Amino acid sequence: MRQVRNIVAMCALVAATTLGTTACGSQEPTSTDPAPVTSAAPAPSAADSPDVGGGTGTDGPAVEAPENATPASELPADAGPAAVPPAPNRDDVNVDARDFEVDGGQYFFQSPSGNVFCAFGSVNAPGTIVGCQVRYSVPGNTGRECLNTENNTYGVQIREGGTVEQICTNQGIFFGGNPGPRVLEYGQVIGVTGNFCRSTEAGITCYDGDRGFMISRDVNIAF
Repeated sequence: MRQVRNIVAMCALVAATTLGTTACGSQEPTSTDPAPVTSAAPAPSAADSPDVGGGTGTDGPAVEAPENATPASELPADAGPAAVPPAPNRDDVNVDARDFEVDGGQYFFQSPSGNVFCAFGSVNAPGTIVGCQVRYSVPGNTGRECLNTENNTYGVQIREGGTVEQICTNQGIFFGGNPGPRVLEYGQVIGVTGNFCRSTEAGITCYDGDRGFMISRDVNIAF
């Protein structure tokens, strides 16, 4: 009987010891699953940081102007699409000046647009080799301003001696012929006594050596 009690007591002690060990282990359960991965936001770049030096604080990197940038006020008047084409020579002449002659020694022509009228040797402009006038244009690069009216319109002329003058005129000093001057078509070049005029879509350009002018509705340049 005593032996039976001893066996029961031993079993109870073993059971108590096993339960205590399991209870302590359950406080911090272990897991074999890996921890979840959280995507990190990209680190802010210097471009995203506020300008701490007192700048504008705009987004993105600062853009510096080229050291050799030319101010707009210093750009040449003939820059851009209205740049003066190179001076022609006798080989570039592709019309017969006699087809444009009126009253012996005067040669009149107009632009295809009908806005520009020109003449070599016009008796209405004494001392002028070649000149043009327009129905409408813009102030010349020498500062001359006209009203763009029938009695005050823009003109430009090459004087004997090579002086180029931008003028205002109230009469048809470079308009002649009846019913009107012959058209100098785009791409045509006329030459009279070593002076030349070229017709392009940008305007009429006339030369006396390396001096001259270019004039149209949107261009009025003496060079």
